[in-house]
Amino acid sequence: MLMDPANLPRRFEDVESLEAFMARPRRALVEDLAAVPGDILVLGAGGKMGPTLARHARNAGKRVVAAARFSERGLRQTLERDGIETIACDLLDRRAVEATLPQLPNVIFMAGRKFGAGEDEPLTWAMNVLVPAVVAEAFATSRIVAFSTGCVYPFVAVDSGGSREDSPLTPPGEYANSCVGRERVFAYYSARRDTPGRLFRLNYAI
Repeated sequence: MLMDPANLPRRFEDVESLEAFMARPRRALVEDLAAVPGDILVLGAGGKMGPTLARHARNAGKRVVAAARFSERGLRQTLERDGIETIACDLLDRRAVEATLPQLPNVIFMAGRKFGAGEDEPLTWAMNVLVPAVVAEAFATSRIVAFSTGCVYPFVAVDSGGSREDSPLTPPGEYANSCVGRERVFAYYSARRDTPGRLFRLNYAI
């Protein structure tokens, strides 16, 4: 079922109904993904956005394989019920990545340690810099879209108009700098191995 912006429900009875509605693709997405050859592998599919993105792609007619540690109880079963194949994998384990994940032509990278996740800075750097290196090496022949963050930009004055895509990446804080590292690692392997890819900087809006 497609999303119809002109026919929105007045209310949702429960969270499941809301999530099902959010996973309805628009016709434009169906057409876009129809032009993308091959299946989709979503890495880090157990996070805040991963399940919805995976359902969107599946409902748009693509075969989707979702990989994560799946520490959230019931998530893996829910995704499989929705027609998404799942693989439990620790992306920090290079051997597991190479042995268990299929070589699909399209990879969406959503893994990472988020801001406010705690005080374990070494783990933050491992997840945000080491894991991208593992993935970039393992999927050098795939197309990779890597989720990043607007936190890679430095603070700017309120009346400046905001950061630009070509602004220097000199942010404050370890989390933000580890995210710059993620981008640099993917860019390095893309240039070295001729891997096609895009960096997708996500910003929150209030």
